[in-house]
Amino acid sequence: MVSSPTYDPLNVPGTIPDGAYINRFTSARFVPGSTFKLVTAAAALENLDDVYSFSINCTGKEDYGHGDEVTDLSAHGTVSLEKALEVSCNCYFGKLAEKVGGGLMEKYTEKCGLTKSYDIDGIETEASTFDYPDGGVNLAWTGIGQYHDMVNPCAMMVYMGAIANDGTAVLPKILSPQNFVEEKVDQAKTAVLKTDDMIDDTTAQSLASMMRNNVEKHYGGENAFPGLHLCAKSGTAEVGKGKKPNAWFVGFMQDENHPYAFVVLVENGGYGSEVAGSVANKVLQELK
Repeated sequence: MVSSPTYDPLNVPGTIPDGAYINRFTSARFVPGSTFKLVTAAAALENLDDVYSFSINCTGKEDYGHGDEVTDLSAHGTVSLEKALEVSCNCYFGKLAEKVGGGLMEKYTEKCGLTKSYDIDGIETEASTFDYPDGGVNLAWTGIGQYHDMVNPCAMMVYMGAIANDGTAVLPKILSPQNFVEEKVDQAKTAVLKTDDMIDDTTAQSLASMMRNNVEKHYGGENAFPGLHLCAKSGTAEVGKGKKPNAWFVGFMQDENHPYAFVVLVENGGYGSEVAGSVANKVLQELK
């Protein structure tokens, strides 16, 4: 668990950086960007009979009338669910959110644990917040991970653990540095309390497969993440006010000997897989 900016309480500087008192992992919320597409996908997988056959022709933007539109970085052409997640097609996931509907989007955001406040060894995490429009461009942007979506990083990491663990999440536990050695990790894992199932096991397996495809086809595979066997989703979250986007990279190692879920957020860092993905690789290589 790393949060920056920070300061050493035993050597307090004369000027403390803005935001240094806030632990971003537990006590803050951020626009999730395309990482939230994993929630939209879960809702679709469990409720739409045509989820695998549904496709659109992405031209780079989708017009919703009255000057409202959903835009993409490029025209992706004909995409269905797996390809849309791989290239992170906004137009597709906007239309998918419409098919799912605002009511089910709200249900699955809650079911996937994003609106919960977790107790992490006595630390109460900040709950994520959302609005759920009935339809139109605002619902589309909600399903894409923009509009009023604000996600707590810890809650997103718990959801990644649920996907890795066939739908059942485990609550994170803080290990003291002296306990973080090989023989202590297994003992710590057994002490973690399990939550209710967040998604069906088949849904979790489908999402894991698609996240693995993301890494292999779009994020550089073994060249970028040697030996990690990652399943992941990036996010480039627009924050407005002329600032660079927040860069996200979330997922897990598909490795029984190293069963770690992770979330990396670089504020105003730019593109998710390029910036946050490199941070994830550096940390996970040390854990391997």
